[in-house]
Amino acid sequence: MKNKGLLLIAGGIAVAAAIIAWLMFGGEAPKNPENVVTEVASAVVKNTTVNREQDGKVLWEFSVEELESVSGSGEAVLKGVKGKIYREDGSVIDVVAGGGKINNDDKNFALDRGVKAVLSTGGEITAEEIAWNQKDDVITATGKVKVVKDEHTALADKIVTSSKFEHFKLSGHAEVQKGEL
Repeated sequence: MKNKGLLLIAGGIAVAAAIIAWLMFGGEAPKNPENVVTEVASAVVKNTTVNREQDGKVLWEFSVEELESVSGSGEAVLKGVKGKIYREDGSVIDVVAGGGKINNDDKNFALDRGVKAVLSTGGEITAEEIAWNQKDDVITATGKVKVVKDEHTALADKIVTSSKFEHFKLSGHAEVQKGEL
């Protein structure tokens, strides 16, 4: 019985030594095994609020019906967006959109699927998509864009402005008119 146990232990040591020798002197571990999972899990949160603060001030705040954050992507995908963008002058922009994306690294966002932004100081923008690069303070609206400001209405395929909404650069089938278009 003792000899049988010793033989099993010796056999196990011999097999382990053979595997170690193979790996050290001639074998390689697979570099891209086919059975490795390459997709990362995503987290989905329903009925939540996301915001961005800088220097103790809230820059924007969105209530979303669904937020999906794919691990490792640095991006969050939004569905059913309603929110507010707080401007430096104290005014507010109320925003509604079907969806959008937030870049978690630089906190820039793009809203899409029918965006409507209404300024508390008067005026509104509607577009298929509106993106805000906060660092450079550039707002780009694309797709059937309509801007109503004071007594003027502008239509274009693309409009670029700042969060002050003072100057607009229109491109692609652009038209500006006094009054409603």
